[in-house]
Formats: sequence, structure tokens, C-alpha cells
Amino acid sequence: AFFAIGSVAGVIAFLRPVLDSKHQRDLDRTKRILALLPEQQVLDLEPCLYQSRLVPEWMFQPFDQLAHEVRTNQDGIRFSGPVSKHLRRELQAILKAYAQLRLLVQVPEWEPRSRDEEDGTKSYYWDFNKAAFNDERGIPHNYAQHLDECVDHARSISRAYQRFQITADTHLLEVPLARWLLPYRYRKNDVAQI
Repeated sequence: AFFAIGSVAGVIAFLRPVLDSKHQRDLDRTKRILALLPEQQVLDLEPCLYQSRLVPEWMFQPFDQLAHEVRTNQDGIRFSGPVSKHLRRELQAILKAYAQLRLLVQVPEWEPRSRDEEDGTKSYYWDFNKAAFNDERGIPHNYAQHLDECVDHARSISRAYQRFQITADTHLLEVPLARWLLPYRYRKNDVAQI
């Protein structure tokens, strides 16, 4: 029994530098993604959609950049460490919910607009078009349902983002328990997948 335990401990000690290096590289990649897409920006998406009914184009740009990086398999999103499967899953969940949201934030329900800023630049945004839901008598129908669907996708983005953060906080020594530890942490932080 001591021989088996010693052998396993030896293999783990031998592989630790390799696993530690890959884990650290994945942590650097997650830090870059989290810097590209700050948490407050993700959380602000919901009130922009429902309350303001106006979404600045710059809020969508980081999602579009990440989607492009995934499509082209760029180095910044190629996770290879011990929790890579979990990180990829949550990044895919973020981008899937974003893609579903962007299917809704389109003409005619949302109109692209621009305005001139004081510094001489233009800012672009999507403005909710309630008139797109008018029936032949001019009475709007189902626009609230459309907004609710948009908010549901924004909430899915937020939950997946927070799961991504929690996964990124996994220590190398916790990796063998990640299969059980991560779902527990997701539930504890009320961001479990629904």
C-alpha cells in the first residue's frame, strides 16, 4: 500500500511543473478575457436592454471579438491546462447566450442609431423600436415579451460569465476535485446552469 501511495505521489510530483505551467498559462488567458470584458459591463447589459432600451455598440464589441477569436481558434482562447474543459464550456455558454441575444437585437425591433459626440466622434447604439410591434391598428403587441427574452439572454451571459470567473479561481491543488467542487461553487454563488 505504501509503495502504491509513494508511486502516485512521485508521479504527481513529476508532473506538477508541467501542469502548473499549463494552469498558469490558462490563468493568464482568463485574465486577458476578463480584462477585455469587465464584469460591470456584463452586468450593465440587462438594465440597458430593459430599462434604457438603448444599448451602446461598444458593449457588444468585446463579445464579437471573443466570438471571432473562438471561430479562428486564436491562442488567447486555447485553454490547455487541467481545468481547460470547464473554462471552454463557460466561454462557449457566454458566446451562445450572446449569439441568441444578438438574434433579437436586430432591425426592425432594434434600430441602429448614431450621435455626434462633443469630441467630434460618433457613437453608435441600438435603440428599441416599440413601433415594430404594432398591429394593423397601430397597437403594440408582445414587445414586453421580446424585452423579457432579451433580458433572459443577458442574464444567461451574466451567469456564464460568473461561472467562468469561479472556474478561473480554481487552484491547481483543487483540480482533482473540480468535477464536484465547481458545481458546488456554482450553486453556492447562485449561478448554476438552469
